[in-house]
Amino acid sequence: MKITMRVLFLLLYICIFVSVLAGILAQLYLHMHLFFWWEEIPVFSAVYGFVGCVVIIVASKALGHRWLQKEEDYYEKR
Repeated sequence: MKITMRVLFLLLYICIFVSVLAGILAQLYLHMHLFFWWEEIPVFSAVYGFVGCVVIIVASKALGHRWLQKEEDYYEKR
């Protein structure tokens, strides 16, 4: 049986929908025990994750430009 890309995307969308639905139902019916005050902010985790990813990307690009990359004629200078 050959699985086409259309079937794979359909399975992906079904999995995403089920995951989102399970997350919403868990938030509605389960009481979460919060340990820190900032966990009460509604979108804190999403914003924290996004900012963390942006910082990782910017830091890795800066590291690559400043330290890892060499000039085009780096080996010809010697």
